[in-house]
Amino acid sequence: MTLSSTFRRPLVAAVALAAGAAIALTGCSSSDDSSNSNASASTSAAQSAELTVEQAQTTLRKALDANTPEAELAGLVQFTDPSVQTKLVDYNKKAAKAGYTPDIYTVKSVKVDGDKATAVVAVKGPHQPAAIDMNFGFVNVDGTWKLGSEAVTMLVSMMR
Repeated sequence: MTLSSTFRRPLVAAVALAAGAAIALTGCSSSDDSSNSNASASTSAAQSAELTVEQAQTTLRKALDANTPEAELAGLVQFTDPSVQTKLVDYNKKAAKAGYTPDIYTVKSVKVDGDKATAVVAVKGPHQPAAIDMNFGFVNVDGTWKLGSEAVTMLVSMMR
């Protein structure tokens, strides 16, 4: 079994899972009540700047770049488990060898909800005909937006 086929099957499964989650989330609604809007505005003002598509793009690509020094990863990714950093470094090396370089990830949109954000990312693999949209979580840690540990776990699981 080749590395590219190893990536392909789990990627399809992950995309299906992400699509299901996206459909489930569309059923959630938010109130347009002005008191909620005011509370939301004051909460946003108290937090650091909103995560932009450009910031998410830069963080994501740098975190998934095999050339990023391991010491810099903690500033880009929320590591809730120390082993996740080791797994990310391993993923980045194997992904790069299989043609999955950081430029295949393109952030299309970002939705911020407090200290968490979801980025819709088009993933164009070297062995697939079209890009597939996936959701990547980001978290605001002490005023810095980082790629969520769950996103790394999802990517690492696609190598199996």
